[in-house]
Amino acid sequence: MLTYLANVAYVLMLYAFITRDVLRLRSLLVVAQTLIVYYTWRNGVVLVSSWNAIFAVINLVMVVQILRERRQVEIPAELRELYRQHFSALAPPEFMRWWGLGRRDIVQDHVLVLAGAHPQWLYFILSGTVRVRRPGGHVMEVPAGFLVGEMSLLTGQPANADVEAVGRVEVMRWATDDLVKLRERKPAVWTQIQSVIGYDLVQKIQRGEHAPAH
Repeated sequence: MLTYLANVAYVLMLYAFITRDVLRLRSLLVVAQTLIVYYTWRNGVVLVSSWNAIFAVINLVMVVQILRERRQVEIPAELRELYRQHFSALAPPEFMRWWGLGRRDIVQDHVLVLAGAHPQWLYFILSGTVRVRRPGGHVMEVPAGFLVGEMSLLTGQPANADVEAVGRVEVMRWATDDLVKLRERKPAVWTQIQSVIGYDLVQKIQRGEHAPAH
């Protein structure tokens, strides 16, 4: 029975290390380390039991702190549907902090991204449509609910297409420099933002946005 508990503990620990959610990671570690404490204590390995007890307490404190932070943050009513549809990979406090880094703006027939240049902004289209022009004359239109300028941010390479607003377009925009700093300062949050970007790319493919506009 004790050997079985030890195996369960290490399987939980393995799963904790491959999960992306910090709360799930900490919670799994608390359970796994508690099982290790019991196993090692029953086998007389007091040193290992003591250290794992300390680790379990630290992770338990972090779980409580994360839960408090997530309860304290409420997404405003006007952003809830937007969050649910496009940004649910981020926990509510992380979404609100990221949203707070951005600027809401209105552009009119304006070039947002220039091919061959590094975009200064990552855009999310709140209303209106933007037109993407790729080399060779390939053109497509991207409606509200999608990101613009995300590929250059992911790859670090210059943009490979021109993107311009078609008429009046409302956007949320984040400075690329701020996002790079966020990536360095909070890699876990950046991983979740990458999930948002990946979801955005999948949605574009599913909606057939890769097809030429008519």
